[in-house]
Amino acid sequence: MKTLLITGGTSGIGEGLAKYFLAAGNRVIIVSRNKGDLHNAIYLQADLSLASENYRIIEDIQRTYGAIDGMILCAVLQTARKDALITQDGLEFTFALQYLSRYILSNRIAFNDDSFILNVATPGIHSTVNFDDLEYRRKFNSVKANANANRLNDLLGAGFKRKGVRYILYNSMAVRTTGARSVFANPLMRTFLRVVHRLVGHEVDEIVNRIVDVLQDSRSKSFSAYKLSKPVDLSMKTFDPQKAKQLEEITRKVLLTI
Repeated sequence: MKTLLITGGTSGIGEGLAKYFLAAGNRVIIVSRNKGDLHNAIYLQADLSLASENYRIIEDIQRTYGAIDGMILCAVLQTARKDALITQDGLEFTFALQYLSRYILSNRIAFNDDSFILNVATPGIHSTVNFDDLEYRRKFNSVKANANANRLNDLLGAGFKRKGVRYILYNSMAVRTTGARSVFANPLMRTFLRVVHRLVGHEVDEIVNRIVDVLQDSRSKSFSAYKLSKPVDLSMKTFDPQKAKQLEEITRKVLLTI
């Protein structure tokens, strides 16, 4: 029996993967704001936008269950917002939840040998990190803030190095979930998104099956990225190792101020 940690496991892809791994006889720990209702899942409630909550969860898991065998990072807030939301740590919520939490969990939690981290983001997109405004506070736009957080995760994966743990970035593309349909506030854009999902969107069960294949395909790679089932070219500028080091240094300084 493997022990797996899933953030954002009460809906969408996270919940679908939780069901899959539970059915296979594994121990599944789900960290989320609210408790779900999957039979045999272990629910730990936390606000992962706060650094202290990430540290608390890590301590709780290691004290009770020891090292884990895999972690799936799905926690995200896709709902459209006009204004930046500042956490108790003084950080913008999107940056804190979708990047900083994933950084802390990836680097601090204890893993057994031959483990994996699957970070559900959007690798394979050609765009740059806004180093002048990592939190995307100025001229805030929730869609752009989400996109910037995903580029930060590209660099997190590119710079990640832990013996015995492989890092996988995964782009599920368009998935037919309630959260994905809440990205835009504009009614016309929401209608457009519904049409797109109807035409080219994927069901959660299909994405779960593709991820299971990706986990097998990536076993020999310390770092990999995928769009659906297709490997992403790691020579893309979004995986620049020097920028990954720059982000690492900035992130450490941010954590020292909290």
